[in-house]
Amino acid sequence: MKLKTESFKRGFIDGGCGFFILLWVYAATAKLLEFDQFKIQLSQVVFLKPMARLLIWIIPLVEYSLAALLLVSRTRRLGLVGSAILMSLFTVYIAGMISFSPELPCSCGGIINNLTWQQHLVFNLVVTALAYWGCFKYIKPNS
Repeated sequence: MKLKTESFKRGFIDGGCGFFILLWVYAATAKLLEFDQFKIQLSQVVFLKPMARLLIWIIPLVEYSLAALLLVSRTRRLGLVGSAILMSLFTVYIAGMISFSPELPCSCGGIINNLTWQQHLVFNLVVTALAYWGCFKYIKPNS
């Protein structure tokens, strides 16, 4: 029975990793495809303005890097930890936007751009919880 539970857990975590790979590749690619819009939107956020020129490159790079870490079984746990941290940062950012600048558009790119700030916050909270769950329940392959 324990073998079935471990197998289910591994499958669920692998599915979660697949979700994050798709999420990070999609998000980074959307930002780069809509680069001018992404740059303008980030520079409109008062508390990000001093770092906006750096963040427009770092954010997609980190997202692609996390996807790459999640692809390799040896680095998957690190990818999950990084995903949890980045999702936490994005969630704090969204909470800040709701509190201080709800009139500004989302700079996330793609279909996520169509969510309201409140919907985006709920999405991020769920995805962040998934990332942390994956970190704590991760089972190394061949363990």
